[in-house]
Amino acid sequence: MQLRHKFFTNPFILDLRALALLRIGVGLLILADLAIRTPDLSIWLTDSGILSREKSIAYSPEWRWSLYWLNGGALWAGFLTAVAAGFSMMLTLGIRTRLASIVSLLFLISLHNRNPLLLQGGDNLLLLLLFWGCFLPWGERASIDASMVRTTRISNDYFGAPGIALVLQVLSVYFFSALLKTGEEWITDGTAIYYALHLDQYAFGLAPIWRDWHGLTQLLSHYVWWLELLAPPLALLPIWFIGFRGLAVFLLIALEVGFLFNLRIGLFPLISIISLCALIPPALMDRLWRSSPRSGPAIQIYFDKDCSFCEKICYLLKYLLGLRSAQISAAQDHEIIGPVLERENSWVVVDEDNNQRLRWDALTYVVQCSPRFSWISSILSRFNDFGDRVYIWIGSYRSELSRISAQWLPWRDQYPRAGKFGSITAATIALLVLWHNFSTIEQWNPVHGLDTGVEANYRIPSPEFFMPFYLSLRLDQRWGMFAPYPQKENGWFISPGLLADGSLIALNDNGGDRAPSGARPSSWEDQFRNYRWRKYYSRLWEARYSEYRLAYGSWLCRSWSKRHDNLSPLEAFDFYFISDVNQPPGEPGVQTPIRLTQYHCRDVDLLAAEPVSSAIKESNNTELIEILGIGKNVF
Repeated sequence: MQLRHKFFTNPFILDLRALALLRIGVGLLILADLAIRTPDLSIWLTDSGILSREKSIAYSPEWRWSLYWLNGGALWAGFLTAVAAGFSMMLTLGIRTRLASIVSLLFLISLHNRNPLLLQGGDNLLLLLLFWGCFLPWGERASIDASMVRTTRISNDYFGAPGIALVLQVLSVYFFSALLKTGEEWITDGTAIYYALHLDQYAFGLAPIWRDWHGLTQLLSHYVWWLELLAPPLALLPIWFIGFRGLAVFLLIALEVGFLFNLRIGLFPLISIISLCALIPPALMDRLWRSSPRSGPAIQIYFDKDCSFCEKICYLLKYLLGLRSAQISAAQDHEIIGPVLERENSWVVVDEDNNQRLRWDALTYVVQCSPRFSWISSILSRFNDFGDRVYIWIGSYRSELSRISAQWLPWRDQYPRAGKFGSITAATIALLVLWHNFSTIEQWNPVHGLDTGVEANYRIPSPEFFMPFYLSLRLDQRWGMFAPYPQKENGWFISPGLLADGSLIALNDNGGDRAPSGARPSSWEDQFRNYRWRKYYSRLWEARYSEYRLAYGSWLCRSWSKRHDNLSPLEAFDFYFISDVNQPPGEPGVQTPIRLTQYHCRDVDLLAAEPVSSAIKESNNTELIEILGIGKNVF
């Protein structure tokens, strides 16, 4: 039975080129995430940092695990990060794609479990895309693996259980996000966008320009809710599939682009965009990913028959450079070219004028013939002498390189796909994950003010028997961003510290030697080095993560002494959140100081005298005294 008919299209058919885009995007985003984390590697991932392995293990749910728990040193954390980056690069380039996907998944799970306070919804989605990628043939196009396939499947269509799982996963993010948005801000008064854009920790870019246009924010609040609810079923309609799927993907990508320019939420919008690109239907991909009308000249490429590495490089160049007309042969099978290869110890490229080109000059010419990358040839031509030396070095070690390539770049008759066991496994997990997503919905009646006829307290129970597997692979899902309504508690953090010599300083994630101030920070960068720090501080503010505050205090005392050996040691500090609750449009905010913790670096018993508050009183810093509510009841 055909999967595609004139008036009916299977909505779970994916395009191999779209899956390649997904693979490349996931690989690059993992690398970007590692690059963001690396400057603070010793802080986030070592025993000397903000959360020791002992605390990380103690605070983690059962079934969690992490390779970072094996050792608490910076060298081990750096090694794991470097290996993770290497396999992510392999994933991006499509080298042993299945292996790179599985190993990258294990490293990403380990990274997330080591310090979960840094995580946001985008991290969950990135890991889930990588998880389903382990089952998908996302290396069948635009990969180095694909150049090692002797028989390439002509059709770009892909249909299988892993593909169904991916489609459901990507669309679940939006569908369940809508069902979790049950607040009046989304349903009736339409103030959700207004509140979201007035959160200083998130809002940036265009947000300050238009967030007080109440007519527009009300309209967009209702639009976003209905788009998230209706776009997923629209994308699954089998009738006029190309139009409906294309429209749904376009509108959701446009929504993510809007987030990019208005909300500071890290890599989340980019991860969402790349996930949606995987759903682009094959007919649209034919227009977006057109083969070059040129296939390059009919050149002849000859390699050393005894060098499997040399043969693979020739086919790799043909594939990557788009040289469809190029002919590749063993030099020893040609009575003229064979002696040339033996004499010059070089591959041979014969151009259309029957000229023989050797070594680096041959590579430059092959690149010049590429309909995709011919512009690079002018750069390569400037390094002829150096290039020849590199070529000679490679030629000297070609037997060793052949053994390596046999392991990492094996020939395949066809690109492998998930077998029956893999497909059944993917389908089973997809159904259980979908079941779990339904169990996160707390209100089935009403839905957006509409009576569904469901019992008021009805809940779908979660599949508890699935939890060990679910937790061990971090398939965590609850797509509740700005649900049930956007956070209204705006504000900023203040950490006045007391040094042993009695002086007061302002503490933050960068440290400092300035006097503490109660003024609202002028910019986001004044408080947080990057969005990981912003997420960490916002988690410390939440009551359910209060147990992590002692670990933060211990790290701050230790790190202060190391970073400021020219100053007096840090004696104690107080950690405040100045809550500034956003009110409905036109009403002023209400500020309230919340002391999250007190910490003494030497003796906890000395906190009874409230040393920091006492020092602030003695300093007569009236602004700070007023904003922190010192002498008043502080929540």
